[in-house]
Amino acid sequence: MATFEVKGSNKNGKDVKLYIDADSVKSARAKARAQGVIPVSVKGSEQAPGSPPPPPGSNKPRNKKFRSTGKVSVQELSAMTRQFSTLVKSHVPIVESLSALVEQIQSPKIQPMLMSVRQHVKEGQSLGDSFAMFPNIFDRVYVNMVRAGENSGRLDVVLARLADFSEAQVRLKNKVSGAMIYPIIMMVVGLLVMVMIFTVVIPQILRIFKDMDAELPTMTKLLIGISDYMRDFGAITAVVVFGGLVLLQRFFATENGRAVKDRYLLRVPVLKHLMTALAVSRFSRTLGVMLQSGVPMLGAMKITRNVVSNVVYENALDYSAEQISEGRSLNAALKQTGLFPPIVIHMVGVGEKTGELENMLLSVADNYDQDIETQLNRFTALLEPAMIIAMVFFVGFIVAGILQPLMQMQNFR
Repeated sequence: MATFEVKGSNKNGKDVKLYIDADSVKSARAKARAQGVIPVSVKGSEQAPGSPPPPPGSNKPRNKKFRSTGKVSVQELSAMTRQFSTLVKSHVPIVESLSALVEQIQSPKIQPMLMSVRQHVKEGQSLGDSFAMFPNIFDRVYVNMVRAGENSGRLDVVLARLADFSEAQVRLKNKVSGAMIYPIIMMVVGLLVMVMIFTVVIPQILRIFKDMDAELPTMTKLLIGISDYMRDFGAITAVVVFGGLVLLQRFFATENGRAVKDRYLLRVPVLKHLMTALAVSRFSRTLGVMLQSGVPMLGAMKITRNVVSNVVYENALDYSAEQISEGRSLNAALKQTGLFPPIVIHMVGVGEKTGELENMLLSVADNYDQDIETQLNRFTALLEPAMIIAMVFFVGFIVAGILQPLMQMQNFR
C-alpha cells in the first residue's frame, strides 16, 4: 500500500489537499470522493497519511501561467460545452461543474485550461471573462454568448446552443472538405503517374524513333519534346511551381491578398453560388444563435462579421451594422449591400415583422446548408466523368504518339 497526495475541491468549492493510503490511484480517488472531495490530481507522496501538509515556507508557491499545448479541436470544445451544459442544467454550481469537468476530461489541452478558469471564477471573475482570457480556445462568439447567458440566467440553454452551433459548423466544414478530398487525391495521383510515364516509360519506348532518318509525326515530336523537358527541367519546374504556390499562399494571408482572393472567388461562375451560400449560412446561423441567446443586435453583427470568412461580406456587414445603428432595420440594411439573395432579404423581413427573427435566421441557415450539400454532390458527380475524359484524352495522346511512327515503319517495308 502506498501513500498518495490528492488535490481537489470540497463541496464548498475550496481547494483541499489530502494524503491517503491506497493500493492504486483509482482507489485513492475513490477514498477522496468518500470524504467529500472531488479529486483533481493524484500523485505519490512521501508524506505520512493523516499528517499535516508541509509548512508554507518549505516549498515556494508555484505561479504558473496556463499555456495551451495546442489548438483545441471544435469536436473537443463541443463535447466539453455539452457536458458543462448538462451540469449547469442539473443546478450544479459553476465551480463544482468546472471541477467535475476537470476530473472527467483528461485532454492535456483542455484540463489545465479548465483548472485556470475555475480558479478565476473562485476569485470572483465571471465565467465569460474567465473564458475570454484564453482567446486561442474561446472565440468572441463563444465568450459573448456565455456572457449573455450569465446576464440572462439561462447559461445552461446558451451552452447547449453553443454545442449545437459548434457541431453545425463542423458538419458544414466536413461537407466542404470531404467534397474536395476526392478531386485532390485524383489530381495528385494523376500528376505522379504522368511524371512517371514521361520520365521513365516513354523515353524507353521512343528511343528507337530518335535514330530514325524518316520525318516523325508532329504528335510524336511533341511527345518526345515533353519527355525531354520533364527529364531535363522537371525538377526545376517543380521547385518553381512549389515556390510560387508558397508565395501565393503568403500573399493570400495578407489583408490585400485575402481581399483579392475573395473578390475573385465571387466572380467565378462555378464558385460564385457556393461562396455566397457558405457566407450566408455562416452569417445566418451565427447571428440567429447569438440573438437567441440574448446578445444585442449591434454587438452580434460586429462579432458575426468575423465568422463569414469573406472580406466582401465582412465589409457588407460592417456597413449594415452602421445602418442599423442609425435606425434602419436589418432587412433594409442587408438589402442595400446587394450581396444577399432576395429570399434571404424576404425571410429576414418576415422575421422582423413577426418577432421571429432568430428562428427565421436559423431556418435560412438550414436551407443554405442543404443547398451547399446539393451543390457539392453535383460538383463531385460532374467531376468524376470530367476526370475520366481527361485521362482518356491523355492516354489517347500517348498511344497515338507511339503508334503513328510504328505504322509509318510498317508502311515503308
